[in-house]
Amino acid sequence: MPIDWNQIAKDAANATDAHFSAQISSLTKLNDTDIEKLIFETGISKPNFAIVLKEIKDASKSNEAKATAIKNISKGLDVLVAIAGKLI
Repeated sequence: MPIDWNQIAKDAANATDAHFSAQISSLTKLNDTDIEKLIFETGISKPNFAIVLKEIKDASKSNEAKATAIKNISKGLDVLVAIAGKLI
């Protein structure tokens, strides 16, 4: 069953910080602390963070299309680089 990232972004706008982090960490390999740290360090909004994750997970798009979409999200590239830093 596909994940509805748009709905998660909408829910995140209305959720508490703890609920948002728990929800995203349950869908990714990032833990709550990692998520809060990425948001704090990059200054990305929670809805935009969810949108970046949606773009990353979109199997129907090429990497180039994903990069273009993320580039157009405020602080999107910042959080993408920070996520990559966690993997290296």
